[in-house]
Amino acid sequence: MGYCVYMTRAGYALQAKLFAEGGDLKITRVEVGSGVLPQDADWRTLAGLVRSRARATSTAPLRKDCTVSLEIEYRSDLDAGIEEPFPINEFGLWAVGAEGKEALILYGDLSDCPDTAVPLQYGGCVRRYPVLLEMGPEANARLDYPAGAWATHDELAGAIAAHSGDGEAHPDLRGLYAGLNARISLLELMYATQVSGNPFTVTFESLTGLACAGVWNQPLARLEF
Repeated sequence: MGYCVYMTRAGYALQAKLFAEGGDLKITRVEVGSGVLPQDADWRTLAGLVRSRARATSTAPLRKDCTVSLEIEYRSDLDAGIEEPFPINEFGLWAVGAEGKEALILYGDLSDCPDTAVPLQYGGCVRRYPVLLEMGPEANARLDYPAGAWATHDELAGAIAAHSGDGEAHPDLRGLYAGLNARISLLELMYATQVSGNPFTVTFESLTGLACAGVWNQPLARLEF
């Protein structure tokens, strides 16, 4: 059946309600599974996945005219209890239905070209599936569950660069670097400098026996002014 997305009867009922009355499309949860829908099954009556395996998340829904678009995402870190790989043959999207109760409104069939869910212990993975919904003209869309740590590649790259450039970030690594740099400087001093007096060295890993001014930054082994 390939990559197909079906709207259930509960989804059609919600669509009719939003078209007639307006309101919010309130998405409550997303799941992925490894089940395969039988050939004679009626996808319109589905209330859940054939074999649910793990939670998923999604982007915040974006509305344009009468369409709502979002991207469903499975990430291995959302469910650390998964220990063995499994094929992602299906996904489901639940929302507050026309009767005010949670209902499966969309079923995604990926069984012809399934992706593999890779557990964290084997390196993990991220799988994404775009979805486009036709809703009522007065409907708004929102997530009623936390979307988790969703971020685009550019957002993550920018956040990592800003964090790494922060002078207070990674004090342990900066301290190790400062220690290595001091040892290299000492070696250069010992073997590349003509010393005629009594040499000595001072580090700020400890202030024992030292009289100094400034603020001691112990993690970075330095004095700050």
